[in-house]
Amino acid sequence: MNVILPITDQCNQNCLFCSAKGRKDRLGKRCFQRIINQAKDSLVISGGEPTLSPDLFWVIKEAKRKNLFIELQTNGTTLYYKDLSIKLVNLGVDLFNINFPSHVEQLCDQITQTKGFFIRRLEGISNLEKLNAGIRLTHNVNSLSYLYLSELVDFIKNKFKTIVYIQFSFIKILGNAKKNYWIVPRYEAVKEPLVKALKKCQRYKIDFLIDHMPVCLISEFKEHHADFIKLKSGQGSIFSLKEKVKIKQCKGCRLSDYCYGVRKDYLELFGQSNIKIAPLK
Repeated sequence: MNVILPITDQCNQNCLFCSAKGRKDRLGKRCFQRIINQAKDSLVISGGEPTLSPDLFWVIKEAKRKNLFIELQTNGTTLYYKDLSIKLVNLGVDLFNINFPSHVEQLCDQITQTKGFFIRRLEGISNLEKLNAGIRLTHNVNSLSYLYLSELVDFIKNKFKTIVYIQFSFIKILGNAKKNYWIVPRYEAVKEPLVKALKKCQRYKIDFLIDHMPVCLISEFKEHHADFIKLKSGQGSIFSLKEKVKIKQCKGCRLSDYCYGVRKDYLELFGQSNIKIAPLK
């Protein structure tokens, strides 16, 4: 059982797409322990920025007492400090899931609404590579970034030696994104640049995952879609059922059994009649 532990609501950046902004997760060690005890296989430590929490090391140690697989969701900027990177690896973090807003410094600064962190993020990833840590880069697909997805893949291939996995996650209209709705692109606009980037991933032998958009839009890469993977395996997802819904355009689609549909927040923003997807026969 994969359990998520939001360890803090504090962050050193203010990303336009941040879905956690405004969430009140000021939990204490008693709650942390209860969540850790619920986990059977793995624990995802999230934030805010979890490396800013004074309880992070304690949580990792407690999770390792249960032999849990630990995924740390981080923006990677604090991993610029080598001592921190070394300590987290030595404590037993199995996967560093690093938010990677852009490969262009100016655009990264714009998206994160902070300056001076671009190089630190790159050096943080480099520190982890030198430690042979498990790394996944997660890119938020939004109106400022989607046209540069192919170039992003080129940059990752050329800059890093051990990155073998990228997640392309369509923006959730929560938190900051709810106040900056202009940052939400249309599915039909994203499709072509995303497909181009995914083909490049295949060429470079970089594995990838797609999430938070209907499977039909990237049907040729369905085996890499989070919904398809979950439903084909029979696992399902309570979170996906809460976040997504089938609409009339989904009726009769041959992928219907392997897709949760459209995000409810996307449907609320654009309206059902303006959502351009067509069922695959």
